[in-house]
Amino acid sequence: MPTTRDDAPAYLLRYASRRAEPRVADDAEPAEPAFVVRARERATRRALEELDQPSAPPGRTEAFARETVAPREFEWPESIRRKAATATDVRLIRHGQTQGYIADSALTPLGRWQAHRKGQDLAKGLTEGTVARVVHAPTARATETADALAEGLRQAVARYGISDVTITDPEPIDGFRNFQAWFDGRELDITAAFHDFATVLEGYERHGAGDRPGWMVELDRFWRIQFAGGDPITQWLAVPMHYVEPPAYVARRYWQTIVELVHDASPGGRLYVCGHSGPMRAVAAAAVGHDPGEPNNVEDVRIRVHGDLEHATLTYRGRAVEMDIPTTVSPSWYC
Repeated sequence: MPTTRDDAPAYLLRYASRRAEPRVADDAEPAEPAFVVRARERATRRALEELDQPSAPPGRTEAFARETVAPREFEWPESIRRKAATATDVRLIRHGQTQGYIADSALTPLGRWQAHRKGQDLAKGLTEGTVARVVHAPTARATETADALAEGLRQAVARYGISDVTITDPEPIDGFRNFQAWFDGRELDITAAFHDFATVLEGYERHGAGDRPGWMVELDRFWRIQFAGGDPITQWLAVPMHYVEPPAYVARRYWQTIVELVHDASPGGRLYVCGHSGPMRAVAAAAVGHDPGEPNNVEDVRIRVHGDLEHATLTYRGRAVEMDIPTTVSPSWYC
């Protein structure tokens, strides 16, 4: 008996059959799915009804009325839509479910499935001629996420019949590393540092080795929040720390690396970055003005880097912010 199946499930076969049928495209929006067209038609009808209300302000237009009653879909303003059309699409993707955070652990089977499914979902947005570059932080969980993501991308591109798509082999990029901790004269990933930290701390507690150094006090405080079921990333974002890489520096490092990679990318390309929640939250918080919360496994922060490499649009959990890329200036405190 075969243990695997290569044929598509029934729902996908029905979808492929519908796609193969000839259809008459809408002249106004030929590429939109039917459900989007229907939703916009309803929104337009409601907008026209609002224009007939006595309370409608003078000079109100159909376009403005339609925007105020739009359905639950993300619609770019026209000014941003023109810029986004030529932008490079960057996704900061959190790693899949991991086996733990007390070491540089790998993914669980569920985590690998999450990353594979994420790749299949992202493939739906690819078009012919697209170059998708997959990079990752140099940790085990980010590496496995990138491998499974690339596999899902390739599988879905073949299944959906999207031709001439280039998906690069995953590669580690040091600029996307997790935030670092200063551990007894060394810089270490905050997670990788835990094992050595716990060993040294036990020696201090067991043998009464004297006052603990400042780096040990800060790391102890950080990990106690983790073990108590709290969110140590919130403390890292809100409380200045002397022995842990500051969030502003991490966000700036991410932006610097993004700009370098986008500069070398082909127009209209894709950049998928598999990394960690802390840097993602730092980048998003700096853009929207508050901590938007912990991303779920394989949830992404989407960034559209405009062609001038000086402006971008960041989208996270339904909120979009147009912003200046911070690495275009160098204040004295970053030198």
